[in-house]
Amino acid sequence: MRGAIAAQLASEMGVGAADIATLVPAVHEKLTDLRPSPQLEPEQARFRLFDSVATFFRNASTSSALVIILEDLHWADRSSLLLGEFMSKEISEARVMLLGTYRDVEVDRRHPLSQSIGTLIREPNFHRLLFGGLSLQDVGKFVELSAGVTLTGSNLELIYARTEGNPLFLNELVRLLADEREGAADSWTARLPEGIRDVIGRRVLRLPETCQEVLTVASVIGREFTLGQLAPLFANLTDEQLMDVLDDGLTARIIEEPPNILARYQFTHALIQESMAGELSTNRRARLHPRIAEALEEFYGSEVESHAAELAHHFFETQSVLGTDKLVHYSLLAGEGALVAYAWEDAQTHFRRGLTAKGIALTGFEPAADGEAAALLFGQGRAMLSTVDRYEFHEAVASLRRAFDYFVDAG
Repeated sequence: MRGAIAAQLASEMGVGAADIATLVPAVHEKLTDLRPSPQLEPEQARFRLFDSVATFFRNASTSSALVIILEDLHWADRSSLLLGEFMSKEISEARVMLLGTYRDVEVDRRHPLSQSIGTLIREPNFHRLLFGGLSLQDVGKFVELSAGVTLTGSNLELIYARTEGNPLFLNELVRLLADEREGAADSWTARLPEGIRDVIGRRVLRLPETCQEVLTVASVIGREFTLGQLAPLFANLTDEQLMDVLDDGLTARIIEEPPNILARYQFTHALIQESMAGELSTNRRARLHPRIAEALEEFYGSEVESHAAELAHHFFETQSVLGTDKLVHYSLLAGEGALVAYAWEDAQTHFRRGLTAKGIALTGFEPAADGEAAALLFGQGRAMLSTVDRYEFHEAVASLRRAFDYFVDAG
């Protein structure tokens, strides 16, 4: 069976398998004899990667139509959005639907997604759908079917006005009030929360205290988390006890288990994770991040390079407590990883964060016998050269020249 899957994968990926493996390292586990792709100029290399991904999905769709869903595009980085733009053009004749969702309130004209939408809107196969809330009548039906409560008149209008028909808000509200109610519709509206975050907060408060603590820590880790990531942070709980605690969160539908993946969990909606993490005070967050950063570093072990961007984020949040050494280290690793994946815009972000953490200005030259500073400048210069259409060429060359001077100064 494994051999058959590998053969199918090799057939569908074709000559682009090695390029795709730079984005998805797990490909190496299926196709163990991959050879590195020939070196090309930066723009040619990224085109080859994008073309390899698009070709794979086109080939895979010949045997079965595909729907690829990309959620929360308001969080996507520029490099991922560029891949999406390329894909949408290349799959126009294939049996592939690329479906992306985003919260429009999170996207202004300066957001990278706005630029992508401006590009895609000219494509004949692109369609943009704005989803509004449920109607007044549909809100009444939803509550009746979900909780067996019939809302009429001012009660229904109040629920509708408060939720604006937002399905997530309405669903969370029904769960909360169905647990709290005494049976009458009037008792619902008497205790109606002000907003979605209030609803989530009240639902979380109904969980056992230990479950609240565990899920709060998990919310700082991210939307998804594993049992292995949490275990070192709760040494007082065995794995079995920790799973029992998480079962309370599963029962309350605060978290869920992705299908066919053991010991992995995710918050049922991004807003739940955001709300829980956002409730933390600055002091509490400052105490949590060092624990999480160091525990994740130990947990990943020899695979830390694959998680460098995640670790850089956590060490960034805790630099006031743990200093900047780890932040600089993982920013450098994350930047190099982004260069390998042709994500040059992300690479610049990582390198600049590392330089800032070391107190090095992005322009000028302050000699320092520090090879790490030189490596950050060298990475920044390479990333800038790869996006030279967006930067003056001399800026990229200046960064490389500074890197050379730093290398010399560092011996």
